[in-house]
Amino acid sequence: MSRDIPVLDLDEWRTSDEAHRTGIVTALDGALRETGLFLLRGHGVPRKLTDRMRAHGRDFFALPADTKRRYAVSRPYDNGWRGLGALDVGAVDGQAGTPDLHEAFHVGPSHTTGDPSYDDRYYPRNKWPAQQPELQETALEYTGHMTRVAHEVLTVLAAVLGLPEDFFTSRSQRATWTQNVNWYPSLRAVGGVVEGQMRVGPHTDFGTLSLLDRQQGVGGLEVWNEAEGWFKPPFEEGTLVVNLGDLMNLWTDGRWRSLRHRVLAPNDSAPDEELVSLVYFFETDPDTEVVPLPAPAGGGAGMRPVIAGESILEKVGASLTIG
Repeated sequence: MSRDIPVLDLDEWRTSDEAHRTGIVTALDGALRETGLFLLRGHGVPRKLTDRMRAHGRDFFALPADTKRRYAVSRPYDNGWRGLGALDVGAVDGQAGTPDLHEAFHVGPSHTTGDPSYDDRYYPRNKWPAQQPELQETALEYTGHMTRVAHEVLTVLAAVLGLPEDFFTSRSQRATWTQNVNWYPSLRAVGGVVEGQMRVGPHTDFGTLSLLDRQQGVGGLEVWNEAEGWFKPPFEEGTLVVNLGDLMNLWTDGRWRSLRHRVLAPNDSAPDEELVSLVYFFETDPDTEVVPLPAPAGGGAGMRPVIAGESILEKVGASLTIG
């Protein structure tokens, strides 16, 4: 069935023989061709750390607006705070509608190349709130785990494609990435929803893959494929959702889908529901030329190469509703 979303257990993968891995590869490849996501167990991210990350994010969003503005983003590809209505991700696909109904705090990597203009373009500095020193400490620990998990997942995806294990990771030694803490306020808090407005409008992510730690809710995540249309993916406590982005769709020359997904608006049936999602968007080294893979790894769509960082910057700029 098109709604069957596989679960990859990294512990199981590490210890599996070739015969057992063949079954895992078949399930993953089928889901990525059809929908673009799977669930991840055995990732080794401590539950207490995830809980701390979510709690510190929630505390930040509870700060007065004037305080949060001190840490506001100042350009399209930037770290810091984005207020309610600052994004309309559907605009990237020409589906511009109503501003997305969430606030976000963005964290990025601290590594640099030593080239000031290049680093300013691709590795914007983090804006840590002075009122919450514990947020910085927790975020650095959490994103260290996310980077580790992203690299391990990329080695599995290379194996699924029949490529050398380090095909993706060798091109991701100084990768750009963004860790979002997304706060989805309740219907009661926002006072109402404009027709067509969502917490996050329909879109695909821009990078290679995303790692999502979600909270289940009435106004939660929905994903899309051609056979089923929109549907809610399975929820399993403690797993991460892994979904592919536009760069991976291009890299596989259309073999694998960039997941189309959205987060529904708060609903009258749960007027006090508020959710906090932790979303890690992993890209690749910004100067990587992403060249579509030939068959049999590639899907034969005839897509054109891009420079990874330039592609990301272009799409991020298109998603903004305000500066």
